[in-house]
Amino acid sequence: RERGDSAIRSFCSVQASLVMFPIHAYGTEEQKQKWLIPLIEGRMESGFSMTEPATAGSNPTLLETTAVKDGDDYVINGSKIWTSFAQAADWIFCLVRTDNSGRKQDGISFLLIDMTTPGVTVSPIDTIDGIYHLNEVHFDNARVPAENLIGEEGKGWTYAKSLLVHERLSIAEVAESKR
Repeated sequence: RERGDSAIRSFCSVQASLVMFPIHAYGTEEQKQKWLIPLIEGRMESGFSMTEPATAGSNPTLLETTAVKDGDDYVINGSKIWTSFAQAADWIFCLVRTDNSGRKQDGISFLLIDMTTPGVTVSPIDTIDGIYHLNEVHFDNARVPAENLIGEEGKGWTYAKSLLVHERLSIAEVAESKR
């Protein structure tokens, strides 16, 4: 994963600011200590991965990437697509399916995944602009510590919606528009 490109680092910083919200709002004290300071100080780059290859956009009811609890870990299998600058991220927040028994939205959980985890691979997506910024992220029996679950299992879509509100507000540049 190449580093140093200012555009990539800038975008990852924006992503980091977005993922700080769910950690702060729903994370444990240990998670806040482990991740908030490195994110704030720019020592950790992160992204958010929600969309999947088989879905048309970001419909959570179609989520197929699974996270099966196995002891103190979740075993992750599936793929995410359109993950911006995943090649530069240290960690990604990922929506995963932990339960298929009830309403589809209720079986989604929010995990923070180290991009160096065995079984996690990143494939670039060629775009018309020729810039390597979009990726598909694959999970093949990737073991993620259960302590990386943000909030409660099955509440991930609720957490993601609040993150998306912050993302949309930042994109809208409300303060800039008012000025």
